[in-house]
Amino acid sequence: MNEQIQFAKALGKLVKHQRAQRMAQGELATRTGLSRNTISAIENGKSVSTEALFAVLANLNLLHLLAEPVSTELALLDNRQQRKARKPKAELSNDF
Repeated sequence: MNEQIQFAKALGKLVKHQRAQRMAQGELATRTGLSRNTISAIENGKSVSTEALFAVLANLNLLHLLAEPVSTELALLDNRQQRKARKPKAELSNDF
């Protein structure tokens, strides 16, 4: 099975578990402004918009699971030496 599909299914399973402990799909749909079908799609590892996924993760206090690794990677990028910038091109004089 493709790594992306496995991750989507695992994330969906986590969302379903966390959501089921607190509320029904319909309630989460109402809280996030999404449809119950979208909540079901997320829980089944189906493709949804990032906005929908992030809204659900934020509502279930799970967004940090994705935010922390991304922040760590960005910090590593900032600490790496940046490519040298090209020297600015010399402007030609207008004296003809």
